[in-house]
Amino acid sequence: MLFKGVGTALATPFSGGAIDYEALEKLIALQIEAKVPAIIISGTTGEAPTISSEEKAELFKRANEFIDGKAMFIAGTGTNDTSEVIKLSETAMKAGAQGLLINNPYYNKSSDEGVYASYEAVDKEVNIPIIVYNVPSRTGKNISAELGLELSKLKNVEGFKEASGDISQIVQFMAQKPDGIQVYSGNDDQVLAIMAHGGSGVISTISNIVPEMMVKITDAWFSGDTEAAKQAQFECHEIFKAIFIEVNPIPLKTAMGLMGLCSGEMRLPLVPLTGAKLEKLEAVLAKYGLLG
Repeated sequence: MLFKGVGTALATPFSGGAIDYEALEKLIALQIEAKVPAIIISGTTGEAPTISSEEKAELFKRANEFIDGKAMFIAGTGTNDTSEVIKLSETAMKAGAQGLLINNPYYNKSSDEGVYASYEAVDKEVNIPIIVYNVPSRTGKNISAELGLELSKLKNVEGFKEASGDISQIVQFMAQKPDGIQVYSGNDDQVLAIMAHGGSGVISTISNIVPEMMVKITDAWFSGDTEAAKQAQFECHEIFKAIFIEVNPIPLKTAMGLMGLCSGEMRLPLVPLTGAKLEKLEAVLAKYGLLG
């Protein structure tokens, strides 16, 4: 059973090149305090491609300890090597993960048949829910509504994180998907639109810094107060724009550093935000009272 509402795609804090577990514990506590129902560890926002398998084993273990059953722990285990996805998924399950977020293979890309075969191979080896992550801007390969419907037949596939940005495609899928399949917005600025078509919430980036604001959107919607949900979505608009002024998670990590949530350190090829974009980010954070 998956979550309803906000799942935070948590940034991975680094210090001196290593994962900063003291900061990680504080970040997780912030999410739990805001009543975020799910925390995703080692996703795109968590800089997963730069974290080794050995580091992920420890990261999953420590994150599970910090979450301590107070939110759903979902592990990002997607990569472009299916055998590695299986290994990481097994590691995550042993560490206590309650769900897996898995993107379709990137760079290799493959055909629809290959994408299906990859998920099928993982599905056979796991026994916890899988969220299929469709992010063609990263993978170079879109999961169409038709392919999504085929993937929905796999026994452990229970959800989709939709970051294609294609509302028409998402609506087509949602109109035909089986009951029990959850759909989450993968774009913070589309959460209300996706919930309006039956979505279950959002896997969010900006909830790293304003979790209460994102929870306000989903809570209002699911309580039936559509006007409050709309206004809450509008309230976040400038933050959405600022946090995606450059490739994610560069602006987010920069913001977190400015806010004192973590060092803001990133691993190459990511580098800190500078110049006019940094000035814009700082101005928006100040406007929302997020600095000092």
